[in-house]
Amino acid sequence: MRDKTSSSEAAWQEELRAAALPDKRLVGRLQRLLDQLSAAPGKPIPAACGDWAAAKAAYRFFDNPRVTEHSVLAGHFAATAARVAASEGPILILQVIPTVLAADSL
Repeated sequence: MRDKTSSSEAAWQEELRAAALPDKRLVGRLQRLLDQLSAAPGKPIPAACGDWAAAKAAYRFFDNPRVTEHSVLAGHFAATAARVAASEGPILILQVIPTVLAADSL
C-alpha cells in the first residue's frame, strides 16, 4: 500500500476532503475504495476488495444516487485548477486516444 507520509499522499487526501459528497461517511468509503482499487490495479471489484462484504459496499457506493461522477471528481478538478493557476510556464496536457481497429483490418 502507499506510504502515508508522502507529500503526494497528503495532496491526495486533500483532494478527497474537497470531494462534493453530501456525507462524510461517503468520503470515507471513497477513500477505502481508492485504497483497495489502487492496491490491485486491473483486478475486478470483488478481487480488489478482498471479500464479499467489501465488494457489496463498493457496489452500493457506486449505485448510491447521491454519488455522482462530478461529486467524486470535484476535489480533483479544484486542485487541478489551483495547480494550473499557480503555474508560471506553459502547461502540457496529454490526451490518450484509443485506437479502434476494424475487424477487417486485423
